[in-house]
Amino acid sequence: MFRSILRMQLLTPARIGGMVAYLPQFVRVFYRLMKDERVSLVAKMVPFLILVLMFSPPAIELDFVPIIGELDWLLAAYIALKLFVWLCPAEVVREHVARIARGE
Repeated sequence: MFRSILRMQLLTPARIGGMVAYLPQFVRVFYRLMKDERVSLVAKMVPFLILVLMFSPPAIELDFVPIIGELDWLLAAYIALKLFVWLCPAEVVREHVARIARGE
């Protein structure tokens, strides 16, 4: 875990542009995984639990801090989506990614 954090590269404008370009495909994968019956209920609950956490009083108080208030939302969303995809069966994720890549 720590090795992957240490190996992370800084976000350059080109990398951010690539992320934004793939955002519609990611939203489609996320939607399809949420509707897929092969994905466990525990995995489907992760994004909603993070939303509940973000609307808790300590998280709302952090929103008043200028930079940290926005960063905690981004970090929580990133962790929730990564955890959701990680908890989904790998073959189901690959299947949905392949279908979207083919344009289905």
